[in-house]
Amino acid sequence: MFDAKHNEEREYDELVDWSRRLTREGPFFRELFDAHGVRSVVDVGAGSSRHAIMFRSWGLEVTAIDPSEDMLALARENAEAAGSDVRIVEGGFGEAATLLGRQVDALTCTGNALPHVRSLEGLRGALEDFSAALGPGGVLVLHYLNHERLISQRTRTMSPVFRETSGGDKFFLRVLDYTPTGDGVLFDFVTLVRDPAVREAPHTIDGWPKTLEADPTGGWTLRSRRSLHFAMPPALISAELARAGFSEVRFLGDHTGRELDAEKDESMIVTAIRA
Repeated sequence: MFDAKHNEEREYDELVDWSRRLTREGPFFRELFDAHGVRSVVDVGAGSSRHAIMFRSWGLEVTAIDPSEDMLALARENAEAAGSDVRIVEGGFGEAATLLGRQVDALTCTGNALPHVRSLEGLRGALEDFSAALGPGGVLVLHYLNHERLISQRTRTMSPVFRETSGGDKFFLRVLDYTPTGDGVLFDFVTLVRDPAVREAPHTIDGWPKTLEADPTGGWTLRSRRSLHFAMPPALISAELARAGFSEVRFLGDHTGRELDAEKDESMIVTAIRA
């Protein structure tokens, strides 16, 4: 039985249209992996492991690593539903090389996971671990929000997402603030949920719900959580990747492989090779 914390993790899967997302992103990863002869992959900050499950379905040896026990429970549920034997392991940034016990051909860190390192020191530790986890010529793929655009334009909110779920109608909102030093983005993740019983309530003869007077809110409730993300614009991440032993760094604006437009693109993809 999932508790409230588990429900927060489950809502990540509700927020993302995974069928559409993987259909869009799958060809990019497959072409990249094929070009570099990738046979083994580790997905760090794997979350609900949707990418890892997709990679495993291609016959690759895959390990999914995430620090959240609740997210790992959802990942195992997703793997079971997909009939996947992907390896799912608890661990955080800086632990991938040790948990793997050997080097792999590719490492992915997507879903805006890497900015959770929270500091330059944390980023350096993560990238050093990524380098240690990859063999020479190994492929690194990062995917996170375009902090260059967010910080320069002081973006305050992102497009709301609406989903009809078994737990009720839900609006997912993200409100942004910035640290005074300019090296951090504060995300307020706000979820508005309407009790499904409201939609299903019996109606009076004139069409109005009988519950209207009893609950003038319409059954809506709000919950929120705040998360601090370390800002990693292209110049900074490029320098830190070189410091960690990576070369051939590329910045892409989407999964078609086009070059990043730092002023316009909402997110960015970074690829690099372990020198």
